[in-house]
Amino acid sequence: SFFFPLSRILSIGAEAEAEEKEIKLKQRHISICIMKNNKSPEEKDPGGFPSHKPLPDFMRGKEVASTPASKKHPKRAFFHDYCRPGDYLITATALPGSPRLSEIADLSVEDIRKGKAFPTALSAFGRIIQEEILAIPSFHPEMGIRRFVIMPDHIHIVLNVRRRLKRMLGSELAGFFGACSKRCSVLLGLEEIRTLFGRFHDRVIMDSQQLDRCVRYVEDNPRRYMLRKKLPDLFRRYLHLSIANREYAAFGNIFLLKGIYLLPVRIHRRWSDAEFSDYRKKCLMEFQKGAIPVTPAIHKAEKEIVQDAIDIGNCIILIRDQGFEDRFKPQGKYFDLCADGRLLLLAPWPDNVGRKSSSGYSEFHQMNEMAQTIATLDPDVRTSVFI
Repeated sequence: SFFFPLSRILSIGAEAEAEEKEIKLKQRHISICIMKNNKSPEEKDPGGFPSHKPLPDFMRGKEVASTPASKKHPKRAFFHDYCRPGDYLITATALPGSPRLSEIADLSVEDIRKGKAFPTALSAFGRIIQEEILAIPSFHPEMGIRRFVIMPDHIHIVLNVRRRLKRMLGSELAGFFGACSKRCSVLLGLEEIRTLFGRFHDRVIMDSQQLDRCVRYVEDNPRRYMLRKKLPDLFRRYLHLSIANREYAAFGNIFLLKGIYLLPVRIHRRWSDAEFSDYRKKCLMEFQKGAIPVTPAIHKAEKEIVQDAIDIGNCIILIRDQGFEDRFKPQGKYFDLCADGRLLLLAPWPDNVGRKSSSGYSEFHQMNEMAQTIATLDPDVRTSVFI
């Protein structure tokens, strides 16, 4: 008679069970993929803004927990090693109710624009902060101070890490912030130590060009602070504007929407160099007639056309794919344009705050369509959203 040994029978049973499990896992994987590819419109990100792109392999397992759109995103760059040498722009804001750290000379707008110097007088608390900043290298020889500024309610430090740190940058700076809080509390006569600064913000400086920009930003901070104080209406954030049945956030001179002649600027990638050149010349002719460009300025050629408008003294309206945080302010040349009342920024996805852009072709196409719609609206219809 023919028979299988008991051990062989058990082996066959185990193999069949393993094969059945593998088939079920494959079926489950296929069903998950089908569900992901057939997402309903309700499952998309708020406002239709695209989600983050997949992480590269080397960053798998280091994902940051998702947070609601209304909450700020983490202040640390999760992809960066905060122990390695490099440069950082450190910003810390005094908590509400804290004493003022400095006073900046109250110059007129005319004097500010003439480039007059800004005498800054440190308070007793500001002098404590200055002493602690200058003492950082003595406690941490691997760190150096490139630039710093002490403003009335916040500080900026361009910090250079020369050698690898033993602990994360935040841990190394804890002693500095603790000393500031302790000494200021003593000066106030408090029995308990009161925290002076909130959680600090850092910017990882990637190259020498970014370093130069950060140094200039720190040096220019008193002028920028005073311009915002003198011209609050030109540095104002607007929320929940409805233009052509779409909600926008805005920043800058909202009255640019009253412009009689708004010109949408849009480049097509299929154009030849000659077509680019011809379109740019036509736009410049319209700018000389007083046209205000409205554009997301995505393409390099669109940026050049916007610069043409700036160079001849025109105003500009830019559409951006990021909203505006509480302390948002334009950077670089756009800050001065804002101070001159020549800039308006519009954000059709106002909840997209505090993260880098991950928009693609479809979003850029939508932004160009928005620019076209805004430009073709009657001025009275455009201005009715805020008057």
